[in-house]
Amino acid sequence: MGSKIVPSKFMAPPKTIMEDSLKSIQLERVRLLPQQHASTTYSPEGLNRITWRLPAYANSMLDTSRSFLSFKLKLTGSGTLDANNNAVFQNGIGGIFERVLIKNSAGLVIEDISNYNVLQKILTCVSQEEEYRIDEGVYGTTEAGAAVGALMVPSASGIVYTFKFNTGVLSSSLSAYLPVFMMDSNGGYALDVELFLTPANSCMKANGTINADVSYTVTEPVYNLALLRMSSELCSKYNEISCDPNSTIQIPFSTFKTHTQTLQSQTNVVHVSETSSCLKRIWCAYLDQTQTKSGNVLPFRGSVKEANGLRLTKYNFRIGTTYLFNESVQETINNNTSLQYVKDSIFSMKKPLMITKANSDNTATLFEDDGKFFTVANFEYSSEAMDPTVIGGVSSTNPIQSETTFDSTPSSAIVAHHFCEVGYVMTVRNGIVRYEEPKPGSQSVY
Repeated sequence: MGSKIVPSKFMAPPKTIMEDSLKSIQLERVRLLPQQHASTTYSPEGLNRITWRLPAYANSMLDTSRSFLSFKLKLTGSGTLDANNNAVFQNGIGGIFERVLIKNSAGLVIEDISNYNVLQKILTCVSQEEEYRIDEGVYGTTEAGAAVGALMVPSASGIVYTFKFNTGVLSSSLSAYLPVFMMDSNGGYALDVELFLTPANSCMKANGTINADVSYTVTEPVYNLALLRMSSELCSKYNEISCDPNSTIQIPFSTFKTHTQTLQSQTNVVHVSETSSCLKRIWCAYLDQTQTKSGNVLPFRGSVKEANGLRLTKYNFRIGTTYLFNESVQETINNNTSLQYVKDSIFSMKKPLMITKANSDNTATLFEDDGKFFTVANFEYSSEAMDPTVIGGVSSTNPIQSETTFDSTPSSAIVAHHFCEVGYVMTVRNGIVRYEEPKPGSQSVY
């Protein structure tokens, strides 16, 4: 027989007293300008790299959940750009970044994600409705139309967008504050953050009639930091705060390694050389080699709604001698099976993901009827692994094999983008920042 209890609200709650704001811990908002001059204009065709050097602020932690980028976008190009003839951005504003590169002050690469715009489309597809554009500070799921493009034509003022990182060591979902005051790597600053701009054809959609050279410019880029400045007394007061330079701080994070291959046959076997000891998932999207501004931005191929040669009829993944599916996934009528596997991979079976919405006549989901089809190999077995502090996935040095079959030979080559989602631990000790590979099933790092 179990013990008797009373409702928790009959009991007085424990009293929690936090440190004084502005005295022991002060929230400070800092506008960090890029390394280039503040008035520099960036564009995919010109200066296409924006670089921030994150200082090692004294006695400060960086709250990545409240830090964000802001920048102004305008259209550029020849011909008429007006209220009816313009272009807009799709798949989340993070799609304007083609590559994200983060290094410590000694030059060691902590994170390097290429084809970031393709990854951003995948991540927005698996977001829920209320999350779809929330990193931009916008609530809603409707993609921008000509009225939005009119605000960015050369004669207009442009639009100021915001963006929060949703991957890696600067992710808004990072499990801990970044101790930037301990991350100088003997170089006087904590991290180098470099963002490379995406070509216009791979992030913009045309409205009306525009010339092929229409593109965009980025001005006034700012990294808006949320810093928690600690008093010197606070470090000595609490043992939980690692202020000792000889102590080691470990912060788990997930990032993505990109692999691209060209597919030209009906049946294809792709070897993905990723030997991470903590491989969580592999996301795979199929795109045309050449992108244009007509239609949806970065239309993913492979769904049953595609034309001949672009329909993926069978696929599977293999590590060593072990297949993920005991029988290859085969679809010819609809893509509901693949959709369930995608939802299962992030343990969102009952959540209203964007790709689960019905199309205009309710005959199919956006997953198969709106250029949003992709496949995923999930190596996590529990929803607890979605917690960034949990180390999971597979540990294998065997090559990964992705096997695909189209309905017929593609008339032109298809580019397969494999994004390997891997877990690492960022360590900080004596000012040195580096990353280590955790081993699932043990408490050691090897």
